[in-house]
Amino acid sequence: MRSDRAEAGTTAGLHGPAPSFIETSRRAQLIQAAVVTVNEVGYHRASLAEIARRAHIVKSAVAYYFASKEGLLLDVVQTVFGALGERVLAAVDGIADPVARLRAYAEAYVAHVDEERHAIAAAVEIVVSHRTADGTPLYLVEDEEDSALLRSILREGIDQGAFAAMPLDVATGLAESVLDRAITLVQRDPEAELSALRAHIVPFLFRAVGAPDG
Repeated sequence: MRSDRAEAGTTAGLHGPAPSFIETSRRAQLIQAAVVTVNEVGYHRASLAEIARRAHIVKSAVAYYFASKEGLLLDVVQTVFGALGERVLAAVDGIADPVARLRAYAEAYVAHVDEERHAIAAAVEIVVSHRTADGTPLYLVEDEEDSALLRSILREGIDQGAFAAMPLDVATGLAESVLDRAITLVQRDPEAELSALRAHIVPFLFRAVGAPDG
């Protein structure tokens, strides 16, 4: 899944000096309240007032940290998918073999979606529903940086002959489609059981990109 970094950096009140502990805690509280709100009422009804009510603060306090509903919800996207990115990056750190790196990436990806399903579901709702200033749906905004790690793993595997020879964009698209099945399931049903998917997703992904089983 992709996020939009250019628009996500719209936090108000936190520019300039590094935020204090209180500011950081309040921001985290508001992001969590926004996740709950989006999951309960959807993107379009997730107003600052609704978010403030679930955070148990007044609306003006929300506006101190975020200039608009859009700014807050885009920060949710950046935070949620940023955490996913950090999880997979840590998982592949120190692994040289591209097949082993792809396995570690996939296992960490699906595990994170399973464990952070409510935050993931809210972020996807925002990505699907939000439009940029020029009217482009956010989920259609291309940003190769979002898939840079996966692309690098696949490129190395293709170059070494560990994966089937195919255009890198094709390999990346196949891998993303397989991995994002986990996101689709938790978005449809927040209580979806992912154990079967987690057991079979790596062998299926390996077959998709022509990697050896193991």
